[in-house]
Amino acid sequence: MDLKLNQHSRSELIYMARLFERAEKFPEMAICIEHFIKMNPKLNHEERNILSAGFKNLISNKRFSWRYLQNMINKEEKEGNIVASSYIKEIKKRVEDEIKKICKDINTLLDSFLIPHSEDDNEFKVFYLKMKGDYFRYLCEFLKDDELNAVTTNAEKTYKEAFELAEKTLPISSTTRLGTALNYSVLMFEIMNNKDEACVIAKQALDEGLKILDELEKNKQKDTILIIQLLMENLMLWNAEEKDE
Repeated sequence: MDLKLNQHSRSELIYMARLFERAEKFPEMAICIEHFIKMNPKLNHEERNILSAGFKNLISNKRFSWRYLQNMINKEEKEGNIVASSYIKEIKKRVEDEIKKICKDINTLLDSFLIPHSEDDNEFKVFYLKMKGDYFRYLCEFLKDDELNAVTTNAEKTYKEAFELAEKTLPISSTTRLGTALNYSVLMFEIMNNKDEACVIAKQALDEGLKILDELEKNKQKDTILIIQLLMENLMLWNAEEKDE
């Protein structure tokens, strides 16, 4: 699709990105985001939210499609429908290629533009590192063998850097700090099978969050409270799984 992006100013591209989000045209939204970032990678909070929403919506649809197709493959193979399964696998491979491209595009933006221009703002740097870890983690959901080992190592390294920087520089009330702990623990539990470390990371963040819960509720910090609830739910689920085993 030719959007004639060279004819638009940065503010116009941001406006267009918002319009594409409303219209649920996420590929076009991502193109606008990429161009306004390259024009000036020093984002404000609103622009950062547009970045996050654009790529999150773009990849969420693909991840949902992948899980649906994988379930179909399992069903067909269980019933002995090998030909049907092979057709579905071809489609699933296309979806995987699309996910790889999305992850490559966002991590190129993060590595080449956003992270280098966030050195003077720890909150933004943690946010971008966490985002980079997220998109490596999404690749871990379907890659295998050497490719899986590579992206798992990158995800763990990036989350750890974000987590340690957040611990040193951000208040516990920060959604960026708590969100980093949440997603880092998910990687540890679901991908790396390091269940003890996952629970340690999640419980530490949960305990610290609960100490300031009254203050958060008073100030109506709903996003932070939501992350605390997710940490609690994950720990309950993980502990239940451990008992079952």
